[in-house]
Amino acid sequence: MKRTVRQAVIGLALALASTSALAAVVFDVNTGVGSVGKGDVQEAFGWNDAALQASAGGVTFTYGFTAVYAAVCTWTTGEGTRGEKTHNVAHSQEMDVSSAINVALRRNPQSKVTGFSLTGYGDSFSESGTVPVVGGPCPGNQGHGGVWSSVTLLAGSEGGLYVNYGDQKVLLPL
Repeated sequence: MKRTVRQAVIGLALALASTSALAAVVFDVNTGVGSVGKGDVQEAFGWNDAALQASAGGVTFTYGFTAVYAAVCTWTTGEGTRGEKTHNVAHSQEMDVSSAINVALRRNPQSKVTGFSLTGYGDSFSESGTVPVVGGPCPGNQGHGGVWSSVTLLAGSEGGLYVNYGDQKVLLPL
């Protein structure tokens, strides 16, 4: 009985230790500064330690999000009839996050990658879609003078810090 309880306690401790090793993402969205542990990158791509060590130089990070707005377009038809239609308008932004490989020097001749230091946002920025603005023009039939009459940010916008390798892109848990 003592042995079974002891084994259960040891098993639980090991499980908790391995789970916390994967939760090593720290990121400040305002500055782009933070760190990502090697376990999080390995988990994202299904790599073992050897694969991470071989591939670490090709790992990059981006921060991106997509916000969706419910925007009501109001217009007047050629006959003078007022029309209204709600559109879900997506707006996406993505920024490169500069990273440096964080290397822990060991007493042996090799130095193994233990994680990634994120040093701030890079120079690359991309944006798609336009945030609708109340009173601004909305798409519609030419000559009908459609304008956005209300704009509401919808819940469920998505995004965050992504780890990238080649054409793979994985959202990291923060």
